[in-house]
Amino acid sequence: MVQIGAFTVNLVRADTKDVFKEHTGPGPDHNVYAEVEPGVDYFVHVASTRGLVIMQTKVDGVDLGYTKSFNELPSNEYFGSWELTNGESKTTALRFNSAARSTKQEEQTNSSMLTGKVEVKFYERGADLGAGVGNVTPKQLSSNMKVSGKKCVLSGNGSQVHKDGCGSWSYQMGELLCTITLHYCTAVGLILNKILDAPSSSQESDNNESPSKRAKVKPEKKRSATAAMLPSPEEKESNKKVSAAIDLTGDDDDGGNERWL
Repeated sequence: MVQIGAFTVNLVRADTKDVFKEHTGPGPDHNVYAEVEPGVDYFVHVASTRGLVIMQTKVDGVDLGYTKSFNELPSNEYFGSWELTNGESKTTALRFNSAARSTKQEEQTNSSMLTGKVEVKFYERGADLGAGVGNVTPKQLSSNMKVSGKKCVLSGNGSQVHKDGCGSWSYQMGELLCTITLHYCTAVGLILNKILDAPSSSQESDNNESPSKRAKVKPEKKRSATAAMLPSPEEKESNKKVSAAIDLTGDDDDGGNERWL
């Protein structure tokens, strides 16, 4: 979660609305990074304790093509791919997609693009401009952008729908109040960006070692354990005496029904 004054922004799973795990990068910027994975639908969740504001959202530098405003407080909204058709509106989730790998020549200009970015601008709400007209087509995100690095993700269109009753209504934008930026990346990308520490070699060897290998006893230990279980010559002689004393058949042959103590 990134918070500035009355406004907060985070990324949530489309199905559960759970917030993705977040990490704070090093100074001086201390940017916040959401840890995500490809193939997961999400919404940009925006909340405010201040009313009469307008919000505009960009994902990976692309304007989603619409704004939302807060009236009642406290308020929250879910930003995604919004459309309006014949007076009916719906917001479809966005999705983290694996980015296409760039060529060596392209890496020279895109070497720093290892993370996606969500940017929300908050404005004072100005004059009422009245109801909008016509249909609104959802914005297509450029999720096929090529970047360098491993496990890079960018946003595309998802499938899950968030029901809302938003119509088309216009307000004049006033003064810019603040801009909140939230980054996102996979765990591997966060390690490459030095946001997360790479696992130590000892942790990797422990994780890679199979349970059967960890539980295997050394041969010399197995031999010593077996030798310890064998009776000594004196114990053998003692056992013969005990067995003869409790022989139930009265026979001295080896095939008698003997009960050993």
